[in-house]
Amino acid sequence: MSVKIYEPEHYARELLSLLNLLRINNLNEILFALKLEVVEKDFTSIDGVLRRKSGKGIIAVNRNVKEEGRKNFTICHEIGHYILPKHGSVSCKADEIDSWNKGNSSYEVEANRFASELLLPTKAIYPLVRDKKATISLAKDIANDFKASLTATTLKCVEITEEKCAVVWSIDGQIKWCKPNENFRSYIPKRRLDSDSIAYQLSQTSIIQEKEGFVCADVWIDGDSLTSNDKIWEDSIRLPTYKGVLTILTLDA
Repeated sequence: MSVKIYEPEHYARELLSLLNLLRINNLNEILFALKLEVVEKDFTSIDGVLRRKSGKGIIAVNRNVKEEGRKNFTICHEIGHYILPKHGSVSCKADEIDSWNKGNSSYEVEANRFASELLLPTKAIYPLVRDKKATISLAKDIANDFKASLTATTLKCVEITEEKCAVVWSIDGQIKWCKPNENFRSYIPKRRLDSDSIAYQLSQTSIIQEKEGFVCADVWIDGDSLTSNDKIWEDSIRLPTYKGVLTILTLDA
């Protein structure tokens, strides 16, 4: 008899339900229940490792990851590998965790989806986003409350909002990945940042960390029907630790 495979988010919600949790307040509760041990190691390009041993599991996290939210997401990502069907022992590179790079394996994407729902349950986040715009400022507040990474929280806010939004991650002036929500239908190509984008401006300075405002839509979007009057709202923040810029793009309804 074949075993039904569910979406990664289902397993995260089931785990919270089994532990009678609406959200994670103490990650150690989940680690103890799953008989998982967390250790820190000195890694270079790897941020998380999962090893299985005698019905237990060991998660190793890169000691050089300083942000609590990023470390928590990495641990939840490895819990995903531990729980999700057909996932085994893995070593996860830094650019595979909390990332939507299309080059990532399906297992890494599934672990990211699991971690997002475990650390930032949709049922808990939706009321916080429902009546507000998806902004970097809102994502920062929620990330601090839920002890999650800013990138994961921004992605969750954009996923939940009914606005036409997309999240873009760029490093050294190059777009690495883009994650639109279901209402954002425009195409954002993977290319060098346009010099007229706020993200590009932030990538060129260490003075300003965060900025928002309207820019010409064709700075970001490809489309033959675009005119010089078409605008898009850009909300960007420079994350110097990762040498990148995180951006929310919002189209008017």
